[in-house]
Amino acid sequence: MKSLSSSRCSLAIGLTALLVNWGAVAVDWPGLPAKDATAELPAQAWPQRPGPRQVRVLVHYPGGTLAGVTAQTGIMLTLHNWGGSDCVGTADPRVLAQRLNVVAVCVNYLQSGKADSIDAPEPYDFGYLQALDALRALWWVRDQLATLGKPFADDRLFCTGGSGGGNVTLMANKLAPRTFACVVDMCGMKKLSDDVAFNLPGGSSLNARWSRDPRSRNYLTPDEQELRFLGQPTHLAAMKRLGATSKVVVIHGTEDALCPFADAVEMVEAMKRTGLDVEAKFISKTDLDGKIHRTSGHFFGTTDIVMAAAEKYLRPDGTDARRRTGPSDFARREAVRYRTPGGEFVISYASGFPVGHFDPSPPAAYQNHSNLLVVKDANDNDRPVKSPADWVERVAHIRAGMQQAMGPLPEAARRVPLDVETVSEERTDKYLRRKVRFTPEPGDRVTGWLLIPHALPVGGKAPAMLCLHQTTSIGKNEPAGLGGLKPLHYAHELAERGYVCLVPDYPSFGEYPYDFKKQGAHYASGSMKAIWNNLRAVDLLETLPQVDARRLGVIGHSLGGHNALFTAVFDDRLKAVVSSCGFTPFHDYYGGKVAGWTSDRYMPRIRDVYGNNADKLPFDFYEILGALAPRGCFSNSPIRDSNFEVGGVRKAFAKATEVYALFDAPDRLKLVTPDAPHDFPEPERKAAYAWLDEVLK
Repeated sequence: MKSLSSSRCSLAIGLTALLVNWGAVAVDWPGLPAKDATAELPAQAWPQRPGPRQVRVLVHYPGGTLAGVTAQTGIMLTLHNWGGSDCVGTADPRVLAQRLNVVAVCVNYLQSGKADSIDAPEPYDFGYLQALDALRALWWVRDQLATLGKPFADDRLFCTGGSGGGNVTLMANKLAPRTFACVVDMCGMKKLSDDVAFNLPGGSSLNARWSRDPRSRNYLTPDEQELRFLGQPTHLAAMKRLGATSKVVVIHGTEDALCPFADAVEMVEAMKRTGLDVEAKFISKTDLDGKIHRTSGHFFGTTDIVMAAAEKYLRPDGTDARRRTGPSDFARREAVRYRTPGGEFVISYASGFPVGHFDPSPPAAYQNHSNLLVVKDANDNDRPVKSPADWVERVAHIRAGMQQAMGPLPEAARRVPLDVETVSEERTDKYLRRKVRFTPEPGDRVTGWLLIPHALPVGGKAPAMLCLHQTTSIGKNEPAGLGGLKPLHYAHELAERGYVCLVPDYPSFGEYPYDFKKQGAHYASGSMKAIWNNLRAVDLLETLPQVDARRLGVIGHSLGGHNALFTAVFDDRLKAVVSSCGFTPFHDYYGGKVAGWTSDRYMPRIRDVYGNNADKLPFDFYEILGALAPRGCFSNSPIRDSNFEVGGVRKAFAKATEVYALFDAPDRLKLVTPDAPHDFPEPERKAAYAWLDEVLK
């Protein structure tokens, strides 16, 4: 299945227009049946099989008739598994209708039945159009009850499903984040991982039949894969900003290998960090009772499982009964948007029912990267940046420009389980030094030092720092205080001040042998590979019980100094950035001779695509600094630094201050310029540490 994204931008735009028009045209919606029955509803077109499409729904009323609906009656979707149809593999709609006082609706969403979901040549949709089908069915029941003037409980909208139906349930909650009072997922898929998408060995046995070939009709774009990642951190944050309040109940077997348990843990933890209302019920062997829970592996949805886990939330009475607060997405008629690497998925509710499409974002070309207070509009014209909202648009363009030079940031679905391994550990006077290894992506392992202070704050959670080393053969050992230059032992010094510190090896240094041409073949630059590893290192810090995930920062010198800046642009979780001897604008780097940035460890495209011409580069450090606003940024830039000319740094800070003023936060930028060479002198380190204390403690 192809979603509305396409392998070619022009095709995506054409499909967008087609599907928006199809969703907006007047269609004949059937009336509600007088008693339990089926109905056929118009659905959004599927690009794999163009043309009108209909979806069958099965409606079940309390008491079996429309007359049984009262002012306390809610509406509940109950969704079948991958390969199923109608009401199989999920909670019995007749029981739901009677016990919970709801209109229970089964939906034969896109690719229902074995022939279309398993045997057909098209890729399996994996939740996107399927969720739109389910949401249309929910809207239709709601709209028809209102049209009939039939009182019902519009604040009692629910959804449940097992296996594939659990996936569609979670996706429906994502595409309509302000609609449900409670959703219940039973062993649903949480992400379209590479092994499932491309039928790779070693993971789940599910095969969604997508292609990696951009020329294929079945090509899976990074945008489509990202949307289907239900634990995607920035998408969860978007749901929170929109005001999502649904109770999300996740029931999953701890030994489930089909829909991997690790993916469930990852999603639940990400939801918790975001502040969403999620409750996990992980079923282990000790929970098996032979009645409700018969396996700790993969199971489909059953009525008993739903009732045992969530009946108290789904019933109309009782102290735990859930009711939505505020209007639903159907009533708001506002669009829900999710940014992805190449654009934005938009779920429009302008017609009441949802219509989804993808808006590709062609890269905006800026001739003057130092002019920060302008942003390109859709017609490539400059307009002034007057507010933080305007600046957010420019930041998206800055990230796109960086990816033109560095290659694309990997899709979030590459966030496989970290699989953290402790190699060794020893105690120092003030902290525990632990050598760890973790998995940033399939087939790769990174070694790092984890420094955990003995004395933790009241409550047991400390601020944490990602500490990045300079160009040195010993890699992580230098910041950790195990060799190299003493002025660069900043992880050791920060740990002694009470910070949890993680110090990973940069690819090709320390204990991390790395062949950028072979191992990094799917990366266009060493810079982007390092950024991705650092994002995963931040993921690791967030999982530690000793870390306050709201107080994270990054520090680095030279290679680590610009690596810290690059990483922070792509990771808003980093609230404070310390860059020592890390940058100067490209025109000030040896008079614009930028070949030093083109090794495999950095950005070969600067040479191969942009001809080592600073005038042609798609981003600059003026923008890098501005993109951090309003977060804190401290730079140590010595006046005798032979690598990064201090005059350029001063110019960049002056321009970035204009952006910080938009946020009324100019004091969050700090520049120190000691009379020193390429070094991090003690007075400036102490000043940086005191600044970090102020920002993070």
